[in-house]
Amino acid sequence: MKVCPRCGRTDEEVPFIGFFCRDCYLKEHQLVHVPKSLKIRYCPRCERIYTDRWHEFSLEALSEWLRKKIKTDMEGAQISFSFPEVSEDGISFLYVARGVVEGVPVELKGEGQIKVEKQLCPRCARESGGYYEAIIQVRGADVQRMADLIAHSVEKEPDKFAFVSKVVYRREGIDLYVGSRKAADRVAKRFEKRYGAKLVRSHTLVTEKNGKRLYRLTVALHFPE
Repeated sequence: MKVCPRCGRTDEEVPFIGFFCRDCYLKEHQLVHVPKSLKIRYCPRCERIYTDRWHEFSLEALSEWLRKKIKTDMEGAQISFSFPEVSEDGISFLYVARGVVEGVPVELKGEGQIKVEKQLCPRCARESGGYYEAIIQVRGADVQRMADLIAHSVEKEPDKFAFVSKVVYRREGIDLYVGSRKAADRVAKRFEKRYGAKLVRSHTLVTEKNGKRLYRLTVALHFPE
């Protein structure tokens, strides 16, 4: 029969880990290691977070990120999280870690704090800075309605830089400045086919980087009367 040298309980009363009862062993050994400083990047513009990439905020994504940060000395450890407070200033969390130590089931509870670092994601940084790779020139009949439809269609493109960073109203029509050249070209082709618009493309050399020429696309869509 084992007797715990700290509390005097026996292995008939409580499971033992090594020479100590489970409770006394857990008081002496830190089995869950939470980093002292946990920081996560948050884009205040689109409200996305960065874990291994930028994506939509969710408690599930936050939990997966924490599981990669928190280490345990238990076999088969599983950690669940809850989040009592979530704000742009900080995120508090509670955890329950379950696992096995030397064949003995163990459950540990704790808490922690995540510091939120506000930073524009690449997409929002480019959009807010007026970045564009293409211009869609909307001309002809019903210009405002068509420009609105085109802008909406651009925003639905899967390209992460598919946004309209600027709208310029001209006497002859409306110019939409688009963050993605490929997205602008795809949308223009769809509107050419769907509405019978006349499409004219032109390319302007912007710069040369690592021996590769970078061009800006201008697409003119003229809608028939």
